[in-house]
Amino acid sequence: MKKTMLMLLATATLLSLSALYAAEPVQYPDNFRRWVHVGTGVLLPGVNPQLKSEEGMHHIFANEEATGGYSSGDFPDGSIIVYELREAQQKNGVIFEGDRKRVDVMIKDSRLKSTGGWRFERFWGNDQAQNAVQASGTSCFQCHSKANAHGSVFSQLH
Repeated sequence: MKKTMLMLLATATLLSLSALYAAEPVQYPDNFRRWVHVGTGVLLPGVNPQLKSEEGMHHIFANEEATGGYSSGDFPDGSIIVYELREAQQKNGVIFEGDRKRVDVMIKDSRLKSTGGWRFERFWGNDQAQNAVQASGTSCFQCHSKANAHGSVFSQLH
């Protein structure tokens, strides 16, 4: 009996979370490249086979609400952090950005307890309408929870 009740409670919780996320519209951040530039990194091809999906030029941008959170690790609701991944092109010893591969978005919403108060979205290429994140962002949060000491955010604003 207890096992059945626990299963029903778990199912109800998952359905509630699904409804909460489904009610939220996709929030592609317009003009994010005009926000605060947190940093850029480059992962060149062949350096680490485990990071093949991350090969390219990484740009991180934060909206005004998020910038204050970088010093304290306490990001207020409405904070948005964007991770833009672009192809890294090389020519004559110069590395420059190529086509956009994807845009990952973190949106602070303290109501979302199961994902540390963050909503996660992913957009492939230049698509601005189709969020590719599945399961309410739980797979994203599994990794981001390792940055718990800094509000589940890996990037640093120097």
